[in-house]
Amino acid sequence: MAADWEEIRRLAADFHRAQFAESVQRLSERNCIEIIAKLIQDKKLDVVHTLDGKEYITPAQISREIRDELYVHGGRINIVDLQQILNVDWVHVENRASDIAKSDKSVQLVLGQVIDDMYLNRLAEEVNDKLQEAGLMSIAELCKSYDLPGDFLTEELSKRLGKIIQGEMDQYNRGVIFTPAFVARHKARIRGLFSAITRPTPVSSMIGAFGFQEHLLYSVLEELVNTGRLKGTVVGGRQDKAVYIPDIYSKTQNAWVDSFLQQNGYLEFDALVRLGIPEPSSYIKKRFKSSKLLFLRAACVGQALVDQVEASVEEAVNSATWTDIQPILPSCLSMEDVGILINQAMRNTNVQSSARVLGGTVVVSEKFISSCLSLFDEAMQQKAEKEVKNNPVFLITEEDLKPSSLLTESSALSKKEKKEAERRKKATEGSVKAGGGGNAREIRIRKTKKKGRKDEDSDDETGPSQQNRNKQTEVPFMNQKEIVAALEQQVSDCPEEILSELAEHLVRPLTKSYQEVLRSVFMSSTSSPLGASKKKSMKDLQEEITNLYNNIRLFEKGGKFFSDETQVLIAKHALKTVCTDVTNILVNFLAADLMMSVENPSAITNEVRVKILGKLSEETKGPLMKLHNCLNGKTIEDFLTNIEICAEVCGFMLKKGDKKKERQALFLHRQALTEQLKETEDPALVLHLTCVLLFQASTQCMLHAPGRCVPQIIGTLTGRIPTEKQQLLSTYQSLVVKQLVSQSQGRKQVEEAEADKAEEQDEEARSIRTQLMSLTPQIKELVSQRKMSVTEE
Repeated sequence: MAADWEEIRRLAADFHRAQFAESVQRLSERNCIEIIAKLIQDKKLDVVHTLDGKEYITPAQISREIRDELYVHGGRINIVDLQQILNVDWVHVENRASDIAKSDKSVQLVLGQVIDDMYLNRLAEEVNDKLQEAGLMSIAELCKSYDLPGDFLTEELSKRLGKIIQGEMDQYNRGVIFTPAFVARHKARIRGLFSAITRPTPVSSMIGAFGFQEHLLYSVLEELVNTGRLKGTVVGGRQDKAVYIPDIYSKTQNAWVDSFLQQNGYLEFDALVRLGIPEPSSYIKKRFKSSKLLFLRAACVGQALVDQVEASVEEAVNSATWTDIQPILPSCLSMEDVGILINQAMRNTNVQSSARVLGGTVVVSEKFISSCLSLFDEAMQQKAEKEVKNNPVFLITEEDLKPSSLLTESSALSKKEKKEAERRKKATEGSVKAGGGGNAREIRIRKTKKKGRKDEDSDDETGPSQQNRNKQTEVPFMNQKEIVAALEQQVSDCPEEILSELAEHLVRPLTKSYQEVLRSVFMSSTSSPLGASKKKSMKDLQEEITNLYNNIRLFEKGGKFFSDETQVLIAKHALKTVCTDVTNILVNFLAADLMMSVENPSAITNEVRVKILGKLSEETKGPLMKLHNCLNGKTIEDFLTNIEICAEVCGFMLKKGDKKKERQALFLHRQALTEQLKETEDPALVLHLTCVLLFQASTQCMLHAPGRCVPQIIGTLTGRIPTEKQQLLSTYQSLVVKQLVSQSQGRKQVEEAEADKAEEQDEEARSIRTQLMSLTPQIKELVSQRKMSVTEE
């Protein structure tokens, strides 16, 4: 025992000496930092350096201090504040806060704030106190008060409903919390108010007048209606148009609707609206599910009325007459609704192809229209015979359109004899012209005017010259008033307005039939042409070809004012239009010998032309084939060279016009363009004609250019016309381009069903159209101003 105590005292003495002994080796602060840095680098030590550099702190310590600060701050603290308190980099604080939120379900990280359940429970108690006092709390107001997101508050408060918060959340609007007392109070008010209503009442007016909560009102109202406590229905759902209709009113309303439909066979939507039914179409479909009704724009009609219309239509078709549907229809139906009803009846009876609608309400059988056409057969024949007999202008036009009838007598001659005869005849005609023959010049003037008009109509190679030519060759039969007067004598009991519309439909078919009758009468009267008429026709053909040839030369001269690239475009346009016309006239002239000529030379296509040329003799085929190939070239010089050779082969003698004839051609060309400019209102055509006329006035050269060359023409006018006129032309051209682009985009958007963009495009198009209409008179005035200035000079 004593030995043990001795050992204890010895060890105590050693320990005492060790405590008070001075250390032999000590580590400096720098060595300690390096050692710790090495341990951190080797991941053997996990510590974080403080911002002031004086301390190291472990992640566990950061977590403990975060929890301590969260407790101190009442369960809610911002990470930015934590970073300043802990004096550690913000990234480490956020990472530790995220780890705590993941490991502890009672802690959450919301918008950079650490929040625990203790704070949320305290918040719920505060909300409950406010809710019991007010009876209603909005989540939006709580978001402003507590600076927390709405979804987070809604979720957390929902968990505490019925526990800490004595209330309930609206199932249709989760942004509002009620107390049971508040709901009961509102329910009693709603029940009493709607029990006293005896007529249809908009629900929205009740909300504004009595201060109900909208979603609560709809919920309570639906509950009371579904349980039968309120005798009525809500029409329109949960919308501003919702209307509460008491059963007592509905019964009276339904009785009136049933009685009206049964007695009259239709229901007008406006009448139901006046009766207090906000959505008539839905009401009728729900009320008359089993009934077969036809819904129109402003009304619906019963099957009995539809059957009556179908019977009238079918009777008119079968009896080849007409019938007016208006008397059997209600007067409240609009013209649009009447049209829908009639079209439906025609579809049901399958007579769309056997009848047509006139005046919006009259159904006319196609057989009746055919019978009306046949009434004019005798008058048509008589007028055609009189026209052919008394109208020489028509004879000349027909001969121009069908030159194949000119050479029937000379077709028996050999080629050489025919050429000699033609040369002698042309020489004779030349001597007559040299002696001042007035008739030949009058014919030339007439042809040149037609040429000028045709050249200017050929805008941008679209070929409206063909349409104008066809319109010129059509001889009218009767105008609309004359047709109405004739129908009044033949058709009885038909209203005047229907006869007028029927006459409008008959104008075109009668004119077309009249052209055929006229052609037939003319052909029969000229089946054996006399030599004198043949000679006259050949002279006219010679005159027409010569005029066209000289015009082409003048057009070529005008094209030389432009760049090479533009000259190619102008040459191609001339080759496809006026040069092709001359070629077709020559080919059709030769085709008469082969019995292959056509009535209208301009109708000859490339394929037909090649086919005709293939049938000709070799001496004629060669030059004509070269001429045909020139039409696909890029210059007019080759064409002019070949046309002279071909004309000689065909027996025609081309004479180049002198200065006097050129001036006359320029004058007639300008007159024709000016007349068309006065008549047209199309902005693109107005710009085209104005530029061509200004070009001719400033250069004294004729021009035949496509619409795509208008910018180049305006550029050529620079320095030739005043600057303000140049600017006006440029402004007008930009508006025309915008209009064309707008029309193209509008069609594309309509096809793609982009209604909003289409409306914007329509507004822009109207604005452009207004500007064009205001500038068009000024553009037309440029020509007259230029004409006056040229005259003064």
